[in-house]
Amino acid sequence: MSIPCGEKELVWYTQPVRLESTPAIVLRTREYGESDKIVTVLSRAAGKFSGIAKGAMRSQRRFPGTLELFSHVTLDFKRRPHSELAFLDRAVLLQPWPRLLSTLERFTAASHVVELADKVTVESEVGDDLYAIVTSTLARLNAAEPGPATLRLFELAALHASGYRPELVVCRGCAGPLASDRGPVRLVGGIGGVLCSQCRGAEEGGMLLSNDGLACLGHLQDAVTRAGFAGGHDSSAGSSGGPDARVGFANGRDAHGSANGHEPHDPWAVEHAVAARLTSRVEREMALALDMLLAPHLRGRLRSLELLGPVLNDRAGG
Repeated sequence: MSIPCGEKELVWYTQPVRLESTPAIVLRTREYGESDKIVTVLSRAAGKFSGIAKGAMRSQRRFPGTLELFSHVTLDFKRRPHSELAFLDRAVLLQPWPRLLSTLERFTAASHVVELADKVTVESEVGDDLYAIVTSTLARLNAAEPGPATLRLFELAALHASGYRPELVVCRGCAGPLASDRGPVRLVGGIGGVLCSQCRGAEEGGMLLSNDGLACLGHLQDAVTRAGFAGGHDSSAGSSGGPDARVGFANGRDAHGSANGHEPHDPWAVEHAVAARLTSRVEREMALALDMLLAPHLRGRLRSLELLGPVLNDRAGG
């Protein structure tokens, strides 16, 4: 199509809008107008994005209750030129997780999972590792109540998938091994790791971390690494592999279902072993440590545990 403009001619090129399809997790929704919804999802193929679902609150054919919080769906959508919102065409339920709504503990934990995934990513940031981690964690919460190490394992895995693997093996100051350190160490979120008892005096921020707390975090991090994460963009000493080694909790399978040709490690297998070692003091230490490590990388405050966290604390204390 062309439009005369003086001696020049303006030519407009139009391209057909392609229908795309991807598995996705619904992170948040809000009503828009009388019958529409604006939905933010974390997808395997397109990362995090938001879209508008026309008539979602009335259409049982295209959106039969499939655009609710935590929904795991196959989403058909079209990217709209010059718009940040995609057009959502249809959502088909992939995996129902009804028990996420059955208790306040599960709902609290699942809310934390999707909110953290939302706030640790930006729109259109593609990374199927985080999608796999969120899917695996919601499936774990649907299968059983959250344990004292469940969310800590998810948070460490989310850090790995986002490229912010914390250094828990050697000191960030002197590069000495932390395993032989007998005194409390200092965890500093801003440096993404730990200072040994000799170097900790050079830094006033952060928090003191006991040997037991450091050991439990180390066990969880080992489980995440063995599941296929090698630390993403982090350049900490002592990490193995590289970006190509990161396959996720449920991704990177070859034709036989193995990760990179090897039998995949289940990161949840270590959860109960770590939980058995936790005292209430170490459990609080780990929660504070992960909050500190996550804080520099979040786009906004986490409200899920701030509002509902006492539910999990009361359950653990009871």
